Amino acid sequence: MKKSVLLLVICLSISITSCGDKEKKANTDTNQTIEEPKQESVFKINLNIVIPNDDDIEIYYLDYNKQKYSNKARVIKTVKGDLKSQDIEILLPKEIFPTSLRFDFGKNNSLENVIFNGVTMTYEDFELKLNPQEFYSFFIPNNYIKYTKETGVIERKMVDGKYDPYFNSKPIFKKRLELEAR
Repeated sequence: MKKSVLLLVICLSISITSCGDKEKKANTDTNQTIEEPKQESVFKINLNIVIPNDDDIEIYYLDYNKQKYSNKARVIKTVKGDLKSQDIEILLPKEIFPTSLRFDFGKNNSLENVIFNGVTMTYEDFELKLNPQEFYSFFIPNNYIKYTKETGVIERKMVDGKYDPYFNSKPIFKKRLELEAR
């Protein structure tokens, strides 16, 4: 009886060990394609600018649920002033793919010029890079800005004692986003 139980335990041990080895071999022998993890569903805006004074950059966005810009649909990024070019990353809320954007270049009534070198916008597999001239093709400055597209100089100014410099999406940018909508 003892021999039978011992023989049964040995057989079970061998079969369990053998099955485990076969599974390991099967996993290493087959060419499995490991899928890359899906990139995070966050719309990222990477600005490359020179901004001489500490200030706030605001990005307002519209999506399919919002038809007017509001303070509830904006992201504020405080920027440390520097005479050197700096990269500023601004993230929209998770899983928001905008239908329109508005770039506000400062709240602090600074009349110092900002130099816009470029912007890259990404979301999952979507990427759009714009240099100063291309930016002007997609965004229009309001009357508080004089923009030189050849150099990227953003001259901010007061108008009738008011200050609100921003660029708003042109219809062509909205169309581009519609093509990429997620």
